[in-house]
Amino acid sequence: MYTNASTEDLLHVRVQKRSQLEDQLDKAVNILAERAPLCGGKGILVARHSARDFTVQLHPDIPYGTIQERQEW
Repeated sequence: MYTNASTEDLLHVRVQKRSQLEDQLDKAVNILAERAPLCGGKGILVARHSARDFTVQLHPDIPYGTIQERQEW
């Protein structure tokens, strides 16, 4: 699910099957939602980089308690 490039504020998600997409992204969002209060109260950005590659990131430009999605491909 997560690549080696994942950090405390950033998780890389690679989906192998379409049926796993929602579950894997939900897990990544939940992990970062738990970390958000400890990391300066950042919001979460979910970015799609290809049909199967995503990043889920605590982002300072996203208000705390908010999740935004972005297409980057």
